Amino acid sequence: MKKDMKTNESSCPSCGATMRYSPTRQKLFCENCQTCKDIDFEKFTEKHDWAEKDKIQKSNDWAEEVNNLKCPNCGASVILHKLEYSKACPYCGSSLVGDMEKYNTFMPDGIMPFKFSNEEAAERYVKGIRKKHFVPNAFKKAPPTENIKGIYIPVFGFDANTHSTYKGTLATDTTHTDSKGRSHTTTSYQYIKGEKDISFTDVLVETSSKLNQIQLQQIEPYNTEEIVKFNQGFIMGYTVEQFETNLENCKKISENIMKESIKKQILAKYHYDRVVSFEMNTNYSAEKFGYYLMPTYKCDYEYKNKHYTTFMNGQTGRVGGGYPKSPLKITLFVLFILLLIGGVIALFMALTK
Repeated sequence: MKKDMKTNESSCPSCGATMRYSPTRQKLFCENCQTCKDIDFEKFTEKHDWAEKDKIQKSNDWAEEVNNLKCPNCGASVILHKLEYSKACPYCGSSLVGDMEKYNTFMPDGIMPFKFSNEEAAERYVKGIRKKHFVPNAFKKAPPTENIKGIYIPVFGFDANTHSTYKGTLATDTTHTDSKGRSHTTTSYQYIKGEKDISFTDVLVETSSKLNQIQLQQIEPYNTEEIVKFNQGFIMGYTVEQFETNLENCKKISENIMKESIKKQILAKYHYDRVVSFEMNTNYSAEKFGYYLMPTYKCDYEYKNKHYTTFMNGQTGRVGGGYPKSPLKITLFVLFILLLIGGVIALFMALTK
């Protein structure tokens, strides 16, 4: 694994200051003298065959350029690259200086560069929060944006061709009224059996120390077609997390995600009210994987003496969960649904008398 960009290549050619990646310019940018420098957006294409995962060599070049900092307060695993000598933990704010431990690790294969700046991230966050349901009115009027940070989170993307065999029983309920006005429900059963072939590309599994799979899915999808070959210039000015979860465990999670998708696609072609039983056996072939850094914005804030963390997709601007919810709005919504159901039942009873 060859390092693509030497550290000194990120120094400004005009004044020598450190350049940072600018999403709006899609170039390296010097805030000191406003100089811009092109950066290589080489499309990422080479993934690793799963069968050869043990032959993948760790990157000494990457290890020489970065250090892994373990936050003593919250345990986050953050990468400090060679141009930095200190960093605040993006999760708890603790100062990460010293106690640096060199490590050998996989250099990222690809990276999804940030698509918009911190300033635009604040605007997108406000718009995203205002579209959310059950957000308290006071919070919706002025969502806090002062603590938004750009973080590259580590993920593995898995490819596979799948062949599944399945069988099961589906039930359909039919309600009818007899000559005396009494309603009856009968159930019919449908026995299903078949095969399904589906190919998956870049099923993303997080391996972050602080963002979990549910939080990742809340801000998906990412357009992985825009992943480019890793270039250290893209991470200049951003926090980068080191992967934490074992690769084999991530693969198991990807298989569960694939199985759930296969099951949904199989059942989608049948008409039924409920699933009585379902069995499926899936075989995998042409399995590949890549190690990526994906852009996220993390927003931390306090609301009514409670801490909240909300993540946002750094490519699309999609806002995830973790925001305050109004108990009153939720209660009113539940009451509305109950009244609606009650009204439908009352109407049905009136029509069947």
